[in-house]
Amino acid sequence: MKKISTLVLLLFLSFNCFSQKPKFGIEAGYLNAYAKIKDNSSSASTSDAGFFLGAFSEFGLSNKVVFTPHIDIGSVNSNGFGFLSTLLGYYVIGDLKVEAGPQLSYLIEATPEEVNSLGIDISLGLSYNITDRFVVSARYNSELSNRASNDINPEDLKARFNWLFVGLGYQF
Repeated sequence: MKKISTLVLLLFLSFNCFSQKPKFGIEAGYLNAYAKIKDNSSSASTSDAGFFLGAFSEFGLSNKVVFTPHIDIGSVNSNGFGFLSTLLGYYVIGDLKVEAGPQLSYLIEATPEEVNSLGIDISLGLSYNITDRFVVSARYNSELSNRASNDINPEDLKARFNWLFVGLGYQF
């Protein structure tokens, strides 16, 4: 947890290097978690819905390219998750933006030894500025890391989460 806190602090302190005026906002919405466990002979998957709350900012790198970090807390099936996304966005047409980048996902509850709390994901999404203040967004995150611990032969057992965020944000 200390590593994540330090990373978040460094991320937000580094924002002073951007030339355009940053935007900040809050967001909330629907969160879907898809979990898949697979070994050499079988696989199982499940999907469940929940919600997320968070904060985001947008830093202009040029007229069309922006850097958009997100910090979110989500709940799915009474399990808490923390998310830190650093997305690079491109305004394709008007207020429609395509975003992509890495995400860290963290299982907040105590986990058994066999489960890694931290996951590394790749994110792809769209957002649209409805007005100067309101933005609607959707992003899908596919986990690249294995949640099954190294204590269990990782070549035989793979466990991953994929996430779908659909939300409404307010910029100020």
